[in-house]
Amino acid sequence: MSQPSPPPNRKPPLADSPWFWVMIFCAAGTMFLLAAWPQYAKRQRRLEMQYHARQEIARRQVEGTAPAREPGQEGSAPPPVAGDLIISLWPLVVLFAALFTISATMLWRNRLLGTVALSRPIDGGEP
Repeated sequence: MSQPSPPPNRKPPLADSPWFWVMIFCAAGTMFLLAAWPQYAKRQRRLEMQYHARQEIARRQVEGTAPAREPGQEGSAPPPVAGDLIISLWPLVVLFAALFTISATMLWRNRLLGTVALSRPIDGGEP
């Protein structure tokens, strides 16, 4: 009797890997954050200016000074720098970029090791 022929070297579909979906999600998240960044920065800058104004009003109430001052007597504290936001999007972009890199590396590694594992004989013969 003849032995059955070994199955062809077929890789599972790429979409079957969870690393593929993590990579796609991170790429889409990074692109979305980069596209929304300018609008977010405008809105966040406005919200943070309101926050600083409320903090200044609360400070004046605690000190007992008048809430409004004469023009030119506003105080010595400079307003916050326009580019410095308290809550920024760059940590999320870095996180998504790192996760994208890790998932792409793991996907490549799994595909490479899967190919090597499929090319080895199962019956314990020589490699």
